[in-house]
Amino acid sequence: MRLPALASGLFVASLLLIAAGCESAPSTQSKTANSPALAKPTLSAPAAPKLTQPTLATNLPPPPPAKALPAPKLSRATNALVRRFTDSDDEENLQHEVSDTTSFPSALKSLQPGAAAPKIEGADGSSQPPPHGLTADGNSTALVEQDWTGIVLVPLSKSLSKAATSDVRLIKVEAHPLKDGRVRIWTRIENVGSKTLPAEIACEFRLHGVHLTSPYFYPFDIPANSYRDVFFISPEGELNSYTVLVRSADTVANR
Repeated sequence: MRLPALASGLFVASLLLIAAGCESAPSTQSKTANSPALAKPTLSAPAAPKLTQPTLATNLPPPPPAKALPAPKLSRATNALVRRFTDSDDEENLQHEVSDTTSFPSALKSLQPGAAAPKIEGADGSSQPPPHGLTADGNSTALVEQDWTGIVLVPLSKSLSKAATSDVRLIKVEAHPLKDGRVRIWTRIENVGSKTLPAEIACEFRLHGVHLTSPYFYPFDIPANSYRDVFFISPEGELNSYTVLVRSADTVANR
């Protein structure tokens, strides 16, 4: 069937307009592509604070050493005592030799400030009770005075100790000169028996020009197969010799 001429012309004109519109319609994509880009603001991170490292001084001199206490000077009375006890030509005095060691660790508590400590030798006394402190006038005393010069005198004679019982032995004796010229006599008493021994102990001091008196005996128990340390403080005066005495308390009670 044939269309009328007017209708066909309108149809053709419509097609041409549509075609022209397609060619001239702006492209959204091309506009976006050709339009200038908006510059985004650049956000810069804040600068980190600079940490200042402490300056280490490497050339500083070392700290000065702690000042040692000056060695105490021996008194005239102490010097005289040491000379008497170490002078082999004087038979009136009990002779000793100077030792750089001590067998009584507890004695270090009595050192003078600044006095040189001798080396420790012998049995370990850490498991032993505190030593008994006894004076020549019948009193007991604790080891609280820091009066020992640090000098150790060991007697050469074995006759300075006497045990009136076979159950004990006096295995160590030392004389420690004090700063005032007196002496602290240390002795270690061992119980070789199989049961606790009730004993009595004394120290007989002989002073120049002083009449010898009977010493004080102190009660003293010694456990079986063990030992105990005892010290005596000499009286004031010119000490020439001493003797440590031990006896059984049972023997005295049965007299």
